[in-house]
Amino acid sequence: MVKEVSVVIPCLNEEKGVGICIRKIQEVFSQFEIDGEIIIVDNGCTDNTINVVNSFFDPRIRIIYQSVRGYGNAYREGFKYASGGIIVMGDADNSYDFYDIPRFLDALRENDFVIGNRSIIKNGSMPALHRYIGRPVFSVLMRGFFDLKISDSHCGFGAIKKEFLDGLNLKSSGMEFASEILIKAKKQGLKIAEIPIVYSPRLGNSKLRTFKDGARHLNLIIKEVLN
Repeated sequence: MVKEVSVVIPCLNEEKGVGICIRKIQEVFSQFEIDGEIIIVDNGCTDNTINVVNSFFDPRIRIIYQSVRGYGNAYREGFKYASGGIIVMGDADNSYDFYDIPRFLDALRENDFVIGNRSIIKNGSMPALHRYIGRPVFSVLMRGFFDLKISDSHCGFGAIKKEFLDGLNLKSSGMEFASEILIKAKKQGLKIAEIPIVYSPRLGNSKLRTFKDGARHLNLIIKEVLN
């Protein structure tokens, strides 16, 4: 059955935050009368994550299994099963506030792809190296090479119209997925906007590997510049 909104959430050992995220999404669906679904992508969870998800007994929640590890792998697998006309992307660690979903949907009325701008970063949410070096440097590269007029190129909270997502031919397996989707959206001529959001400390352990994932982002950017 076709839905209005699909929220796709990759999960790798997110037992502390995934339940909070699901409850927020359920409340949004109910309050705003959204015909939606929640796609949980199990990317190899070994903790209690899936038991937490199953405890909701909500037919709108689907669990998809992706045995090949990787942020991009999880998203690309989840997209295959999403039936919503709008795809919302967000993490399962409660660092992004799913109560903001209606704001993304409002912005999509005049845009094709809306990404969050972590304009308010709460204490302990982001390491100094990421906040003051990695985040601004990569955003400058994205603006300079691809004319992407955004301030936070690697925010993991966003929404895109599925009709455009299907044509992006996304291939990234890891964290560089965040760069790829923006670059290809720009190359395809999508109307991209960003909205301010709050970024909170994550619940559970981070999967981000600063230098290895940073190198993957840089390699992806170089390849897209040369294409």
